[in-house]
Amino acid sequence: MLKIKQIKQKIEKEGLDAFLFNSYSNVFYLSKFSSSNAYIILTQKDNYFLTDARYYENAKEKLKEFTVVELKNGLKGLKQFINDLNLKKLGFEKDKVTLSFYEKLKEGLNSELLGFEGFLNEFRLVKTEEEIEIINQAVLKIDNVYKNLIPWIRENLKKGLTELSIRRKVVDLIFQEGGTSESFTTIVASGKHTAIPHWETSNEPILTQAPLLIDMGLKYEGYCSDFTRTLYIGTPDKKFIEIYNVVKEAHLTATEKVKAGIPIKEIDLAARQVIEKYGYGEYFTHSTGHGIGIDIHEEPRIYKDNEDILQENTVFTIEPGIYIPGYGGVRLENIVVARKEKAQVLTQTSLELLILE
Repeated sequence: MLKIKQIKQKIEKEGLDAFLFNSYSNVFYLSKFSSSNAYIILTQKDNYFLTDARYYENAKEKLKEFTVVELKNGLKGLKQFINDLNLKKLGFEKDKVTLSFYEKLKEGLNSELLGFEGFLNEFRLVKTEEEIEIINQAVLKIDNVYKNLIPWIRENLKKGLTELSIRRKVVDLIFQEGGTSESFTTIVASGKHTAIPHWETSNEPILTQAPLLIDMGLKYEGYCSDFTRTLYIGTPDKKFIEIYNVVKEAHLTATEKVKAGIPIKEIDLAARQVIEKYGYGEYFTHSTGHGIGIDIHEEPRIYKDNEDILQENTVFTIEPGIYIPGYGGVRLENIVVARKEKAQVLTQTSLELLILE
């Protein structure tokens, strides 16, 4: 509950009597309880967890550090509960609610509502060792998915695979590894589709003499993993090998730059300068990485304009890429932890080019 104490200090510093959290990610972060309909209200004295009858008994049993309240009558019941607390100023997540929710909540509420964006970002940015270990397990599981996926692809290539058939296999392997779901919709891109960073996996066939990009992740104990490799089906031409090696060099150079205390932009610039050196700068069209945790995309954004200082125990992706329209692309993605002196690389899968002939 250490971070909840720190969060309450922030609530007090902002001149609030309490804070209402409604977003799934922040409710889970504070409680480690998964509910599709739950609210947390933190006051200086109490921690309230409000949820409906579907989750109430389970929450009451598990959440010993919260006063668990069965939420009846939906939003009307929430407002009545808040009014009973006699709060003067109540903070809320204005970046996580609809205008409709805000207007309905405000009507008849005795408390003054004060909206905040990213209220928990500073706390969620730096992971605890417990969180890092959970993410590490999620990463190892997605490594195993890839390890088991490759022989299956090799065995079934001649049977006529499609992008979606590979995604179906990925989902099956995720459950076999103990994941609870994909952490995002798996991207499987073949041939020219690899030039589109977020290609929508289709029923089109897996091509030979072409690259194959697989971007996938799983959720484990509420936390995400994220993983990308680009392999080649057939015999790669010189241009593909060159592009692959440039991306790999950019990836490794960015990883070597990582350590707590540096400006975050230096990581992106390290990768970007390698790609520009070889003349492919215009084909690197996104940031070098993003934070990861309960959500697949969290702070910080690893980009050339981010002046923030990288904090120890920040967990994020490194995923430079080159995408040439009409030809194809390469992206290589690992998850790393910023430690005092260097990056701790959680992803164990090799960055060497894998060729399936």
